[in-house]
Amino acid sequence: MKTTQKEALKKLEQYVNLPSGSHDAEDVEAFAGAVCADWEALGMRVVRHPGGALECTIGEGEDELLLLGHMDTVFPRAEHWPFRLEGDRAYGPGTMDMKGGLLVMYYALREVLPALPPHAKIVCVLNADEEIGSSNSHALIEAHAARAFAALSFEPVRPSGAFVAERKGVIAFSVRCTGQRGHAGSAYRSCGSAIQQLCRVVGDLYALRDDARDISLNVGVLRGGVAENIIADEAEARCEVRFYDPAYQDELLAAIERICAQPGVPGTTTALHVGASHPPFKANEKSARLLELAQEIGRAQGREITAESTGGAGDVAYVCASGIAALDGLGVEGFGAHTKDEYAIASSLLRNAHFAADLIKALVQRPDRVR
Repeated sequence: MKTTQKEALKKLEQYVNLPSGSHDAEDVEAFAGAVCADWEALGMRVVRHPGGALECTIGEGEDELLLLGHMDTVFPRAEHWPFRLEGDRAYGPGTMDMKGGLLVMYYALREVLPALPPHAKIVCVLNADEEIGSSNSHALIEAHAARAFAALSFEPVRPSGAFVAERKGVIAFSVRCTGQRGHAGSAYRSCGSAIQQLCRVVGDLYALRDDARDISLNVGVLRGGVAENIIADEAEARCEVRFYDPAYQDELLAAIERICAQPGVPGTTTALHVGASHPPFKANEKSARLLELAQEIGRAQGREITAESTGGAGDVAYVCASGIAALDGLGVEGFGAHTKDEYAIASSLLRNAHFAADLIKALVQRPDRVR
């Protein structure tokens, strides 16, 4: 049965109006329940893993194609706002990143699965913690990548209309400084300010930015102290560093550790905690053949297909170690991801689903084209 635009937008409205902020476990579980029901209705076997990931499988063949998506958004329940449609713009938290992408995958599968070849298997890993590093789900992605011949990820299309050929890796970390508290007017000589020490560390961290090597450093959160007349005994910064070249990872981590270990303000201490991270995604020769196949399908549909690099991290990076073909950015078109102005281009949902369906059909029929 052919899917209508009205049906697709109604489903997008349902998904967007179910909040699923990464840290709101009950909300993510409720949204995962709705997704689980939809994928089971496609005839797929769905396993719910600890941490919230859904593993959806169909087919018994040897040729496994891996599809990736995530159910969580960056918006906590307190920031949630309802879906609305204005012309061709569908507004709401996660419309493009990536509840719209989930539905591109879903409607593509509706086209593909009725005629899935007997030698094929399709596995969808839909996780619940991508926006916070995929610590609960990356092992599942890596396990399937080791068995698959190719992987497609349904993150949003780039603003230029291009797919994604490379993504930066990211290391998230926090720095916590302690000091000796006291009166800012009468005891400052005998106290040590945690804020002063943290400022020293932050200044050195920003020096790691290297535009020539596409290395970025950001301190996104600073907290510390209780009042202007009290020397702070606690201060914390939450930070990240991003890079394209996997060879930089150990170098950058060592530099961060060295900065945090340096002697600082007397009476203070500095502790580093390295959190969740994504490795970089770099296209290989197999990925280049996959892009060529996508471009061939695009020409048949009257579309020009290109791919570009982006500084955003993503789960597709976890397939890199397996050496298989991979392509990202097959989701919806849109703008304003991670902001209150986020919207998806409504007409791109079914258009991109049809393209993804043709690409999946070509892959499952001829896996040898990208091996």
